Amino acid sequence: MALAGCTPATVTVTEFVVPDVPEALRAPVLVPDRKAETLADVGLILTDHVEALGTANGRIVSIDCILDAAEAQEDLPCP
Repeated sequence: MALAGCTPATVTVTEFVVPDVPEALRAPVLVPDRKAETLADVGLILTDHVEALGTANGRIVSIDCILDAAEAQEDLPCP
């Protein structure tokens, strides 16, 4: 005799996948410490900060690509 509502228990296994994010992408972007004595120095400091911001944003894009691929369980589509 089969009872309605008595079905075999299904087991759900949760597997956490930790994507590999290279250490170079996780490292802080350092900006050289310069003294601002002239207007030219201020320009160099500004350039340093703009370059560092570009590097940091590039790393964020790369990390985002790695995480998106891990969530979709796909190979990395990004370089």
